[in-house]
Amino acid sequence: MVEGIISLTEELLPLDDERREEYALWQAVIEWERDHPPKDGSQTWNDQRALHRQCIAQLRGRPDRDPGAALRPHPDPQVELWAAVLHTFVDGLAAQLVNTPDRLSGDDARRLLRALLEAVPGFTDPAAPPA
Repeated sequence: MVEGIISLTEELLPLDDERREEYALWQAVIEWERDHPPKDGSQTWNDQRALHRQCIAQLRGRPDRDPGAALRPHPDPQVELWAAVLHTFVDGLAAQLVNTPDRLSGDDARRLLRALLEAVPGFTDPAAPPA
């Protein structure tokens, strides 16, 4: 399960030329939103938080079957907390990969992402050997 979530969240990281271009485009959208604030708040931020909320809910074994539910706060406060942590973490990793590529490699970013996801309370990796 963690592998699928890592793969999904890695897509948000500028780890190669294609994703660096996508990240630059995303940054341009964010800049445009800042200059033209939507009345209901940032749609890009809301969509990303929903994705991170779904990832954390899945890791905690608390997925919601309603497709629109991820756009609303999750009833589990730990899902909300860790979705915010993951969202902030992924944004920070992406910024470091772009702004200081000599200080953070793609492999390091992947390791850090895995470590964070494995630290989510309530997560048990079914593929992990018994302790």
